[in-house]
Amino acid sequence: MEFTEHDLNIIIKVPVSAAPLTADALKQAIIDAGFGRCFLNQNNLANLVAEYQEYQQKVKAMTLAENARVLTYPIAEKRPAQLAFEIAEDKMAAYAIITAAWGGAPISANELVKGAQQAGIVFGFQKENIIRLVQQASRAEPGSRLKVEVATGRVQANGMNSRFEPLIPDMLRRRNQPLVESEAKADLRDFGAIPAVAAGQPLMRRFPPTSGEPGINVIGEALPAEPGVLIDWQLGPGVGLSAEDPDLLLATQDGLPRAIDNGATVDEVFTVKNVDLTTGHIIFKGSVVVTGNVISGMKVVAGGNVIIQGVMEGDLVEAGGDINIVGSIIGHQLNPQSETPEYSTVIRAQGDINCNIAQYSAFICGGQLMATKYLMHCSVEAETVLAGTAEKVTGKIVGGHYLLGKTLTCGQLGSPSSGVVVIKVNRHLTPLLQQQELMRSQLSQARAVLDELKQRIDKQRKLLAGQTDELIQKLEQEFAEQKELAKALIEEVRAQEEQRLLLLPELKVKATQQLFSAVEVQFGKEIIRSRREYGPSVIEIQDGHPAINPL
Repeated sequence: MEFTEHDLNIIIKVPVSAAPLTADALKQAIIDAGFGRCFLNQNNLANLVAEYQEYQQKVKAMTLAENARVLTYPIAEKRPAQLAFEIAEDKMAAYAIITAAWGGAPISANELVKGAQQAGIVFGFQKENIIRLVQQASRAEPGSRLKVEVATGRVQANGMNSRFEPLIPDMLRRRNQPLVESEAKADLRDFGAIPAVAAGQPLMRRFPPTSGEPGINVIGEALPAEPGVLIDWQLGPGVGLSAEDPDLLLATQDGLPRAIDNGATVDEVFTVKNVDLTTGHIIFKGSVVVTGNVISGMKVVAGGNVIIQGVMEGDLVEAGGDINIVGSIIGHQLNPQSETPEYSTVIRAQGDINCNIAQYSAFICGGQLMATKYLMHCSVEAETVLAGTAEKVTGKIVGGHYLLGKTLTCGQLGSPSSGVVVIKVNRHLTPLLQQQELMRSQLSQARAVLDELKQRIDKQRKLLAGQTDELIQKLEQEFAEQKELAKALIEEVRAQEEQRLLLLPELKVKATQQLFSAVEVQFGKEIIRSRREYGPSVIEIQDGHPAINPL
């Protein structure tokens, strides 16, 4: 056999002899000759074998001398690699598709880039992806297709709205942990100075909106960015804008600064040593600082923040802002035999509540309840609960009832002998489920009305033999309105279900050290209860149902 190459075609010459010739033998000969990666012409291969066998019979019959006949066929061809491109519908990505060569020339990186430019791709070339693609294609099986993203657009970055930066860090949330004096010494009673300001002191700065960064797609089209919006100040009492700088907020009176949405307020501060029979109840529109204790039977009600540096044994502390209690909170249960406990001490805040130790007390807050050491047999309604600190989650929760918006995090949850801990992560979930049930009930009623209207329309049409009268028109109008109502209800139910599915992953109960038995957690209508002791654990929704998993 002899192989020659002409215009990328591989030509084979085979002298006919008495020796047999098969297709497999020819394929092996092609490989041995170095043309194994070329495209094999199967038809010519079959024709060559058939013609060889035909002349072989003549050789065997001695009517044809051996090697007197030489068969010549184009048996294979070299095909160069093929290159194509695909641009995503949003024009933010472009893909190169290489069909690996059949023994022919591969695609080089430069050829790929030039081809992409000819296809209209001019931006965002991914050099590493291009090099990796051409290398893989050069080694790939002949005829195989490889597809890789070779260009990526730049997404526009919309401008940021005005942002507001407090100039007094503790204005947002007072540091709720002891000040460390040295590596070995800390004063557990000293939580730092209460933040106070004087008239004229800067409180907050407004930074202007940004214009954003425009984007560009892979074919070079610009993607304009939306500029940010200038947000107006929200000025509370005791503050005002600087005459020289409209983006600087100043205190206009002495007092306790407090951040609000897009602004701040400076509360008047009422300071008292102890709240007892000599002072009476404290009811004040600003902020209240109690440097000592609040004794049993007393109340503190403030429009701003409340800070109690001693022990809280009183009946009520209520604040329009945050509540910080440095000492212990000591209450007791008023109805020990009741399934719905009531407590002598109630702590209520629109913002956060921070404390150290609390027992037999009721908490209601709009934000987070944080107890650095423990909560024992308390009733809590809050968005989140943290027993410990953000840096060291080692606090304990023993007994009690909890209604939460999202999460509870602690070191130890429950105890071996102190009764059940009931946690309902339903502050947002239950209203959502109730709204869903209401919408589904209204949808069911709307569908029933639609069925009734359809029956009346059909009946009236039969009576009139297909003619139309005012009653049919009125019924059809009512049917159309009811149908639109049903569509709106369906969309509302879908939106609520999407909201529920987004909320579920945020509902978690974590014990970073130990989870004891008799901890009951409710997600909507589903309840899970720990029946043994666990190590670090998280109780969460998994595959649509509550589960206890290792943390």
